[in-house]
Amino acid sequence: MQAAMAKLTMQTTPRIVSKEGSNKRVVEMFGVVLWSDPSDRKAVFWCEDQGDLAYYECPAVDDAGYTFFDAGDMVRFDVTMDQKLRRAHNPSLVQEHACVGLPDRLRHDAAQESEPAPSDKIIPFTPGPRVGTPSHQARRKA
Repeated sequence: MQAAMAKLTMQTTPRIVSKEGSNKRVVEMFGVVLWSDPSDRKAVFWCEDQGDLAYYECPAVDDAGYTFFDAGDMVRFDVTMDQKLRRAHNPSLVQEHACVGLPDRLRHDAAQESEPAPSDKIIPFTPGPRVGTPSHQARRKA
């Protein structure tokens, strides 16, 4: 997973830009498409700043010659906050298939991390008598 993100890391850091007529904070960002639905023209981008994912919904456009992003494509886009949700705007393709297989690797890594830890690393906890109870006071005298 880190190797895939190394491809995503750019020489420049995301920069804040102000758009005319808008009081929203807009950040230019690079990212990788984790999921896309070409028929609904929606996508989810993993952002270079490792923050929350950015959600993209394409406005209505003419279908003639239009292609949508695929999972693994590297894109550049603007990010705004819409309540507590990051929204992507104006995406453009930087590199097609830059991180092919990244969504599968993330699913694989997440599945491995969700497995329980080996029992030899778990320290059992047995609660003692509560402070102020007769058994606690008897223990203190012993």
